[in-house]
Amino acid sequence: MSTQPFTSKLFRLSGLALLTLGLVSCQEKKSEIPIITPRYFCGQDAQGTYTTYAETAPGKKQAIIRWKSEYFSKSNWTPEARCNEVSPKFDQAAMNNQLNYITNDTRNNLPIVCAAIDENERCGMMLFTLRPEDNPEAVRQMLIDLGKGGGMAPIEQSGSNKVYIPMSEVLKNLPLE
Repeated sequence: MSTQPFTSKLFRLSGLALLTLGLVSCQEKKSEIPIITPRYFCGQDAQGTYTTYAETAPGKKQAIIRWKSEYFSKSNWTPEARCNEVSPKFDQAAMNNQLNYITNDTRNNLPIVCAAIDENERCGMMLFTLRPEDNPEAVRQMLIDLGKGGGMAPIEQSGSNKVYIPMSEVLKNLPLE
């Protein structure tokens, strides 16, 4: 009786076992791939408008807010200053896992937009203030539209009816620039 067929079978079985083990290891590593947190930053769009962007992958950015309103400029909060102040707040909230949702609230009798961890958090981190005349219902609708995407532009920044929009939905629905 020759040992070659047995040896050949042993090598084939060993190879098959190693291949299976390798595939299982690869599958386990796939599930351990970390979720990449978007980076938020201030930049200027093609028209020169200061814009808060989310960088979702290297070289891929999405406009979140275009800072056009001059309303706060009297207080030295120009569109550029607001962009440079607010964009790092988005980034900080994202890095602290506080930017799961964006919502609306009121602070000092002014409508504000906030980051929230979940739908039970009133306002985890204030992101920016809106004008006093910005109707809370209009802000609510703006946030809903932002979450829906579909032909919707970024927020043109120009209380009792709160809405929570998952930031993942916002990023999923906004076009790349």
